[in-house]
Amino acid sequence: MTENEYLKRCSRCILPETAPNIIFDKDGVCNFCRSHIKVQYEGESKLRDLLYSYRKDSNRYDCVVGVSGGRDSSYTLLKLAKDYNLKVLAVNYENPFTDPQAKVNIENAVEALNVDVVSFKLNNNIHEKTFKHNFTAWLREPSPAAIPMMCIACKLILPNIIKYAKMYDVRCVVTGGNPYEYTSFKRELLNVSTDENYMNLLTKSFGIKGFGGITNEILKNPLYCHPMCIPTMITGFLYGNPYSFGPRFLSPNIKFIDIFHYIPWQEEEVLSRIKQELKWESPRRFSSSWRFDCGVSHLKDFMYMKTLNMTEKDDFYSKMVREGLITREEALIRLKDENKLHMNEIQKLLESTGINDISYLKRDKEEIIRKELLTE
Repeated sequence: MTENEYLKRCSRCILPETAPNIIFDKDGVCNFCRSHIKVQYEGESKLRDLLYSYRKDSNRYDCVVGVSGGRDSSYTLLKLAKDYNLKVLAVNYENPFTDPQAKVNIENAVEALNVDVVSFKLNNNIHEKTFKHNFTAWLREPSPAAIPMMCIACKLILPNIIKYAKMYDVRCVVTGGNPYEYTSFKRELLNVSTDENYMNLLTKSFGIKGFGGITNEILKNPLYCHPMCIPTMITGFLYGNPYSFGPRFLSPNIKFIDIFHYIPWQEEEVLSRIKQELKWESPRRFSSSWRFDCGVSHLKDFMYMKTLNMTEKDDFYSKMVREGLITREEALIRLKDENKLHMNEIQKLLESTGINDISYLKRDKEEIIRKELLTE
């Protein structure tokens, strides 16, 4: 095996040379490390004051939180109901691609915390249909920038959470996205600066100035513009995150609070508490507890490996290294184990939507394995 078969990685974090717009200096340190600013938190006392300002004296709900059965939403529910003693309404989207363990985790959590939960589905199998169409379109012209299109139907979750908040006269929606999940290379692929404020991300990524961002991907591959998918794409643009147009301008009376903008996300605490107090588990067949709850995540790993020879975990653990949460050596060990592709899961996912010709998966897997090499 020759030296040029190996991926060069940043000498400080673990980002590979295939990361979009990466530049190494003479010491082998990448530009993302050089420009990194540590996450600043607003503090738990401010979070408590803000949450309690929406408390109600009646038996009505104080806040609404979306739950998926994953680790962060489960921890968020635990903090709200147990630590802050709030009356919480949990809202769950019955994702057709949800891992069975995630469903068990939700059941255990709402029982342990004695909270109410409402679930909803999307009409007319729109999630399965848009996923199948967008993946088929992507195969015609594989592009890393277009991979988030596989999850476009999930952008319908937020308007439904808002709907339940309004239904129960709740003016506070709490989210649990952690700051290390805001994937830098996705921004680079959409011509959005890594320094761009998260609140402006959706506007920038969909922007048509210079035909940039997601708009450019759609123009390059018009197959995405199927009439069935257009309403979902429009909703995704309006409700892509709590800071996008829909929540800000169509639901101005609802306050969105992300707890990990106030308190640090600490992996060990998150996992130990939800396991002990909520009987939370991740499937033993996976080495990572992150994003196992939706089967599409395994396919996205495949797609990113095919186009960039990296996954979102390369970016996630690089951020944790920069924050001093884990060492570079620990990150490399994790990556070697967790970046293995789960082809059986991918096959089940595709077959569940009627995609039966998966011969390209085996061919591309062999190509990916040849390139899937880690070095210091």
